[in-house]
Amino acid sequence: MLLHLALFLAACGDSTPPAETATAPAAPSTPTAEAASTAKKANTAIEDTWGGLFWRNAIAWKVGGGSVVVGPKTSGEVRTSGDPLVCGGTATKGAPKTGALVLPDGATAPEDRDSPAIQAHRVERAAWRLDEVLPARGRFDSKVTSTIPSRQRGVEVGSVTKTRRYGAPPILIATGVRSCVGAVIFTDSKAEKTLAYDTLSGPCTPLRVIPAHDYDNDGNREFAVFNDQYIRAYRMTETPGRLEMTVIGSWSCPLDSE
Repeated sequence: MLLHLALFLAACGDSTPPAETATAPAAPSTPTAEAASTAKKANTAIEDTWGGLFWRNAIAWKVGGGSVVVGPKTSGEVRTSGDPLVCGGTATKGAPKTGALVLPDGATAPEDRDSPAIQAHRVERAAWRLDEVLPARGRFDSKVTSTIPSRQRGVEVGSVTKTRRYGAPPILIATGVRSCVGAVIFTDSKAEKTLAYDTLSGPCTPLRVIPAHDYDNDGNREFAVFNDQYIRAYRMTETPGRLEMTVIGSWSCPLDSE
């Protein structure tokens, strides 16, 4: 009896902790969202009154449009001279350094503006929404989620801008690229649901957004996305319970154009 009691006490007094089992880190949580299949694909209705501006060797070349050029924050009236050369454009003076969208004849330059800062977690969510409308990742693309909010699932976010609406909650306009395909989307303000989208074949570098504004005074707002080689202009149509984007102009200019 005493022998059994001694063995029991020895077993209970063993303080050696069990060996720890190595576990992989938990996958990052993702925001729940409605499937992108419910989002509205962009329409196309090209209007030849708009234009684009491309910069090559510190010279701005204007393709179409009037005399007012706008960028993400600034705008200005430009002067042109000479014959069309680079990408069918005319050499231009007076353009803002980030100018890209050329307004129709008769349009006036909007006031300079600052876009509100977007929180990092919303940028990360925007990347996930962009992932839903871009083509699937290639077999050699990294499957590791980056710690950088603007780089998720192989998507590189270019811009996320907040856009206020009339009598409705604000939205975000976000752009991203993956494997030389670009995307622009409307999402709700928390980037949990894609409302409308468009994709562009060719852009390999991030696209910036020129914020939505009624540039031509037609009662609807327009915006644009651009990088060094691509510019695309859209009209934003708002009706009760519906939000759409329509392509109204698209221009491209290879980087080796001189």
